[in-house]
Amino acid sequence: MSFNHLGLLPAFDNFYSEKGFKDPTAVQRKVVPAILERKSVVVVSETGSGKTLSYVLPLMHMLKTEELKHGGVVLKSTPRAIIIAPTRELAGQIYDVMKSVSHHVKLRVRLLTGGDSNAKTKSLGHSVYDILIATPSRVKSAMKHKELSLGHVSHFIMDEADNLFEMGFKKDIEQMLETADLSAMQLGFFTATLPPAFDEFLVTRFADKKIERVQFDASHRPQNTVQTYNVRVEPEEKDRVVRMFLEKEAKGRGIIFTNQKNQANDIYNVLKEKMPTLKVRLLHGDMTIEEREEAIDAFVAKKSQVLVATDIAARGIDIDDLAWVLNYGLPKSAIYYLHRCGRVGRGGRSGVVYNLVAPHDSKMITEINQAIKLQSHLQLAVIPEERVKRAVKAPVKAQVRKPEERKREVRTTSEGSRRAASRTAAYNSVRKKAVGKR
Repeated sequence: MSFNHLGLLPAFDNFYSEKGFKDPTAVQRKVVPAILERKSVVVVSETGSGKTLSYVLPLMHMLKTEELKHGGVVLKSTPRAIIIAPTRELAGQIYDVMKSVSHHVKLRVRLLTGGDSNAKTKSLGHSVYDILIATPSRVKSAMKHKELSLGHVSHFIMDEADNLFEMGFKKDIEQMLETADLSAMQLGFFTATLPPAFDEFLVTRFADKKIERVQFDASHRPQNTVQTYNVRVEPEEKDRVVRMFLEKEAKGRGIIFTNQKNQANDIYNVLKEKMPTLKVRLLHGDMTIEEREEAIDAFVAKKSQVLVATDIAARGIDIDDLAWVLNYGLPKSAIYYLHRCGRVGRGGRSGVVYNLVAPHDSKMITEINQAIKLQSHLQLAVIPEERVKRAVKAPVKAQVRKPEERKREVRTTSEGSRRAASRTAAYNSVRKKAVGKR
């Protein structure tokens, strides 16, 4: 099926040509017709599957069709459609996609996020526009200051809906919906995962509204688009293993995810000192908006090879040539593991995930594996419970032994000999991918 068979306006043809799009993705083939039929939908599909265009194209088609029949927007600060995203990075990415499409159909798009003085994001003022892309906190503020009315919104979209709930925006979203006419509103919830809290919200909050669920079944797609390797380490060995990985194993560009901002800073500084020829960028929440945007823009533009980041980069960053993700530590939430890994293997491309697994990670491994199994559309490997398999072997003391063997073990080598043996073993083994491939 081609885009021409989806029933969209011919005005989009130039957009397809500009972007080199020939055929819609599987998600777009299912979702675009559903939205054009005025159905409210919950769309669950892995990252990189084309969810954004699956609502952007039909949304703009309907808005333009309505405009041609009934005239355009004349009321100020009163959009016809609103798209809510959990982070300013994701909101900015959606805005860029919408702007690249909107000029073909002459629709007005505005972006509203906080944190900087950019004229397009600082304030809405009192202007006329068709579509608003915003973060929840800025919508709340704009409504409070009478800069925004949702009274004429006919299309309400939540992108990365699960993360909106994880980040505590549920109350803000409910307040938005209280001011809108739900009976006349078409809803769209787009997510890569469907956690129980969000599922419960859909069932209870919209009990009187029919919402069609579209869960992408990837069972007929090529398998193993994302390969998983696990590196058994002690916490104090992680920095050394990261350097060995980058020197001997890493191929292509990738992201190193940390759980804490100070960890990201430390790794970044070590890499800048020890590997001065490596082009590396840093991204975390304590950086200024300008610094964060510069880091993202540089990485997307392929001006750097490695991005060291917290979970701020787990959402809303679409990098088509990303080859690998390295989890410096398993995240505190299984959902974030899924989204970190979703940075690779996008659009059917292959990718590799490396996990540095410490002894205290056994509980989180169980939670992650349960989340992977629940999200049947994801192409991620379950992490081996024994945590033995590895892509980059850690020093000798990090090798895993059976409990009874540990009790019998008597260390007889000197500290200097042990370190030498560790360095030799690590150097020799790092050239091979381990038996832990899944």
